[in-house]
Amino acid sequence: MPSRRSAAAYDSSSPWSLALAHPRIVLVVLCLIMFLPGLASVPPLDRDESRFTQATKQMIETGDFIEIRFQDDARNKKPIGIYWAQALSAGWLSGEPYNTVWAYRVPSVIGGILAVLFAFGVGRRLFDDEVALIGAGLLASSLLVIGEAHIAKTDAVLLACVTGAQLLVAEFFLAARQGAPRPLTRYSALLGLAIGLGILVKGPMILFFVGMTILALSMWEGRWNWIMSMRPLFGLGIVILINVPWLVAIGLVTKGEYFTEAIGQDFFGKAMSAQESHWGPPGYYLVSLLVGFWPGWLFLGSGIVYAFARAREGAVRFLVAWIVPALIILELFPTKLPHYPLPIYPALALLCGAAVIAGVRESRSFIDNIPVKIGAVLWLMVTIALTGGLLFYVPGTYGSGSGVVLWLLAVPILGTAGVAVLFLLRGEGENASAAAVASGALFAAIALAAVLPRLDQLMVSRKAADLVASSGAAPEAVAVVGFAEPSLVFQVGTKITLAKDAALAADFLTKTPNAVALIEKRYDAEFQQSLAQQNFLAEEIGNVGGINYSKGKPVTLTLYRLRKTGP
Repeated sequence: MPSRRSAAAYDSSSPWSLALAHPRIVLVVLCLIMFLPGLASVPPLDRDESRFTQATKQMIETGDFIEIRFQDDARNKKPIGIYWAQALSAGWLSGEPYNTVWAYRVPSVIGGILAVLFAFGVGRRLFDDEVALIGAGLLASSLLVIGEAHIAKTDAVLLACVTGAQLLVAEFFLAARQGAPRPLTRYSALLGLAIGLGILVKGPMILFFVGMTILALSMWEGRWNWIMSMRPLFGLGIVILINVPWLVAIGLVTKGEYFTEAIGQDFFGKAMSAQESHWGPPGYYLVSLLVGFWPGWLFLGSGIVYAFARAREGAVRFLVAWIVPALIILELFPTKLPHYPLPIYPALALLCGAAVIAGVRESRSFIDNIPVKIGAVLWLMVTIALTGGLLFYVPGTYGSGSGVVLWLLAVPILGTAGVAVLFLLRGEGENASAAAVASGALFAAIALAAVLPRLDQLMVSRKAADLVASSGAAPEAVAVVGFAEPSLVFQVGTKITLAKDAALAADFLTKTPNAVALIEKRYDAEFQQSLAQQNFLAEEIGNVGGINYSKGKPVTLTLYRLRKTGP
């Protein structure tokens, strides 16, 4: 085993010494720097986030915390856990009409922070504080983790549950491998709690990631008896206590339809065929790491070399068993989305951290070789492309342009990225990792605080909701045709009518007192004709335009009120 170096090995005033003296505080502060910007200024996103927030909002409005609905439609896709968490945070942190989106995002922020702290715990148990701190820092700064921590849906909370469960599995695995007494019963209880909460949040996905790790380790080691040391029956009892009461309740309320849709259509449907056009070829997730695991993948080449060199060590085997089987199976699934492999990111980050520290302590073999140098050049090219896309292409395409201020903001991102590569090539892995994390933190803060809130072309729902609010119409007196995005429902109100065609919108306008209708320009002529046939005319209140990014098409919405003609 490599020597364990502590903060005392550094000058007491050095940044590394201070960070190692208070690693969890450093990590929490780092997370807050990256997770809080944009939390309130970025509007609700289509479509998944707004579906989650709207369903939660309806729970708060109706007091029904069993059934999950989007307007009048049952939403039988995911379990109840995330809705309860969001209802708790939104109920405490906001008031009527409960459309303050940041309040629904708080569970994801907490989930992201807990995942980083649990990753630190895994790294500390497998290696030491230095590896743990670097690995957890790389995890916190990865773009996918930052993104999911800002979105009010399941994945950041699932990441926390999986990482917490893997921390406990690591305790049992290493105890058995080292011949130590098996961990206390409370570890089994906590493992059951983590898995139970993970199932309550996103169904059986936590069983997939944790189960594949346990299975791979057992096969690799040729030992299976350590599984019983985890007290699986005891843990199963806790999982049942957490999940069965709601499962029984939702089964009774929906007469079994929840299980048919959630398990038969959503879960197994995605496993057997590509759903909602989310198809990708094998290798999709490896390519997605270039963005999702940036900036951490700067050290991934070193991590792979390190994994091959230390494959006999229990700590390395644990991380490889966490990563490889799950990644292979996910690559074979026909339905692919970038966030699906998120629960293996802690293991990737810790493997990178272990390689960095091993290279610093023993030799430069893990951070100074041709593949690593090639990877560093590729990483720098991707960093330049990401920065250019963020500060030049995106504002110019979806906003009002970039400008001198955004050009200047490229300097600290690219500067710290260049320093990271320089340190890596010089064999100073710790400094390289710190610079890479700084580059990721700067990128995230600038993207979320300075760029995304200004992309007016993508904020059609927010502008439309503001237009409706200026008309004074109540949600139940609003109809819309041609733009049925969930974010509009969340921001205007649950009782807004999503009309299927212009004729229905016209009928709604003529039959509902003080009504208004929001009409997309493709339906405008048909809408006006339907009104004319009933001897009515529409009066324009205002219009908004932009890009419906869910469909990749421009839209123009005009708000009308009724103006009657004739006697």
